[in-house]
Formats: sequence, structure tokens, C-alpha cells
Amino acid sequence: MEFGMRSSANANPQGGVDWYTPSSGYTYNTSSGAGFSGGAGGLGGGHSANFEDEPPLLEELGIDVAGILKKTRSVLLHRLNNKVLDDLDMGGALIFVFVLGGLHLLTGKLHFGIILGWSVVHSAALWFVLNQLAGGDSSEGKGLDLYSVCCVVGYCLVPLVVFSVLSLLIPRGLVTLALALLCTLWSSHTAAKVFVRRSPGLEEQQGLIMYPCLLMYSAFMMLCVY
Repeated sequence: MEFGMRSSANANPQGGVDWYTPSSGYTYNTSSGAGFSGGAGGLGGGHSANFEDEPPLLEELGIDVAGILKKTRSVLLHRLNNKVLDDLDMGGALIFVFVLGGLHLLTGKLHFGIILGWSVVHSAALWFVLNQLAGGDSSEGKGLDLYSVCCVVGYCLVPLVVFSVLSLLIPRGLVTLALALLCTLWSSHTAAKVFVRRSPGLEEQQGLIMYPCLLMYSAFMMLCVY
């Protein structure tokens, strides 16, 4: 490609120098406000179409909003045999962690870091316990990897989110305490059922699995109540 400079006779009347490539016909003006021009419909012609063809941001991040809503509905309606619970995602789990922290913020409690930190620590401890019950490296523990346990813990925070919403509307009293107990049992039982669903060999030990889940969600509920 050969670059050249136009003669002064063809100089831009507004000042500046026009640089051009004779083979392609592109011209660049060095004066202020000028830019590229020339053949093939301009340099930006093909890029606008590419931006229009870009997938949505949530799709690029791997966040399936419709799938998250289906899994949330399954937890709320206690439809734990639904196949959507076989493919949990971290996006929905993190959403409920931050929603719960946001609801606490409305009551003047800054618990974002505590909820996130407890979720990670409790998930790691629960993963260790479940794998010991499943026999470590046996086939029963295949659906109980740390990622899956974190997802289950996050999605089963939904009853606690429901309680946090209702506690903003209901004055504190015996009704609130009874509702807190109900939501804690709801979260614990749901988590135990989902773990058993992912590892059917643990079905006879569902009550034993529910015990650490109950301790974990009781700790979260104490943050909600107090």
C-alpha cells in the first residue's frame, strides 16, 4: 500500500493536511473534527451490524433468568421432584444472598459480608459432612461437589428472604418468632431433600443431613430476627 500527501493546491480549505491511500481511496483529514472517509461504506460500516448481533449481557454472563425463576418457584411451592433442581446455578444463589443482605439493610443492619462469608464457610463444612456420609469418593458423592452444595445453600435461602420481607410488614412478637421457626424448618427440610435428590443413596440419612442444615439456617435466621 502506498501512502502519499496531497499537494497544496488540493489542501483542505479549513486547514490541515489530507492523508490518503491511493489504492483504496481512504482519506484522513488532520484538521479538528475530521475523520476517516472513503470506500467500502466507511470504516465503521461493518461494526454497527456486529454490535446488533451481540447476545444480551445476561446470556454472556451465563445467567438464565427464566431458569432461576423456575427453580425459585420449585423451592417456594416445595416441588422438589422437579427436574430443574438437577441443574442449579451460582447466579441465582448469589442473587438470594444479596437480596437477603439488602432486606437486612432496610432494617439498618449491614450484613452483606457476614451472609456471604457464612454461606461459604457453611457450604464447605456441609460439603465435607455430606461426602463423609456418602463415602468420600464413592459414586454416591458425585452430585455433592462443593459448587453444587453452594448452589443448594443459596437457593434454600428463599424462605428466609420471604421471612425478611414479611418482618418488614409485621410487628415483632410471637407471630414473628413462630414464622421464623417455620421458615427455618422450611429451608432446612428443602436443602436436605435436594441433597438426597442429588445423591439418592443418602435417602435413609435425610434426618441426619437435615441436622447440620438446621444449624446453618438457624444462624442465618438469628441475623434476620436480631
